[in-house]
Amino acid sequence: MGHLIDRTAQNLFITASSVKENGKKRKIVIESRPEFAIIKLTGSSERFPLSWETIYQIAKQHHANNLRLEAEAEKPRKPRKTNPSG
Repeated sequence: MGHLIDRTAQNLFITASSVKENGKKRKIVIESRPEFAIIKLTGSSERFPLSWETIYQIAKQHHANNLRLEAEAEKPRKPRKTNPSG
């Protein structure tokens, strides 16, 4: 009987967007691992591991903030009342 060997494959994503670091634009690289992701910039030795749960929580929080900002932007604004005496 056979058994499944743990997969050791990893995915590497290089984003189309870039971030400015030390006056130089660098692409964002995301290394996908089973339990976490490593975020770094091209040409940089700094690496930031983040759990998938943390990434999900950050995305969820940003989404809630974006929905709130969109709702505020859609509210009709009340015209300012000018004070005729002053």
